[in-house]
Amino acid sequence: MSGLPQHGMWTCDQGAVRMTSTGQPSVFDMIKVLGGQKNPRDAWQRLAESHPEVVGKCDNLRFPGPGQRDTPVARTKEDAYYILGLLPGAVGRKYREHAATLFTRFLDDPAGLAASIADTLTEDKARLLEARLASKRTRNTYTDVLKEFGVVKQGYAHCTNAIYVPILGADARQLKVRISEEKGIAVKGVNPRDHMTIQELTDVETAERIAAGQLRRSTVGGNAGVERIVRKSAEYTRRLLDGEVDIPGV
Repeated sequence: MSGLPQHGMWTCDQGAVRMTSTGQPSVFDMIKVLGGQKNPRDAWQRLAESHPEVVGKCDNLRFPGPGQRDTPVARTKEDAYYILGLLPGAVGRKYREHAATLFTRFLDDPAGLAASIADTLTEDKARLLEARLASKRTRNTYTDVLKEFGVVKQGYAHCTNAIYVPILGADARQLKVRISEEKGIAVKGVNPRDHMTIQELTDVETAERIAAGQLRRSTVGGNAGVERIVRKSAEYTRRLLDGEVDIPGV
């Protein structure tokens, strides 16, 4: 891969790391700036030999400018952090120590860790977190109802799409591909709900609540029957949210 436009620079006290238009950092720059290595190509070769999995976590591209050669860039944020943890020098060591401390806190007191992180959020991010947590709770209740009414195997995915298509205008696969392209992350690592807006999360949650309620009032069972009611519930919800359904007395 070559010719991708340069998005900008991430700077710190040690120097600058080039970034692609989708936010992929130059691994050579990470090694030089954060790892403190004077010859990043040699350091990368040694890293690839000792940890061959890092090669699969990178794409190769040529940044704009005269004399540029193909340069590995981390495919995703997770890949960049993985490589960061392997870097030689103080930065890599500090990152590994911080990751170990954070994981220990998670094991010892997950609620306390979550609370401390929540305290640092902006108001907008806090509202998004609240919407995401509410969505998770409703999703768990919704899938429990699906199970109660005999949904099995691929039926869960079909019922998810029966919500997504009327509410969001795309099925789960289409949402994953769209998010992957927009944010430069691997499709297989995308959970659409982690990237939804507050409004999207709320709309999906509303549809799942209505679908669960309609199922409890029905006598259907099995994948096909449940999917039909879920889809009709989601379609009604979309019309209701769009103001296309008259509410008696309003």
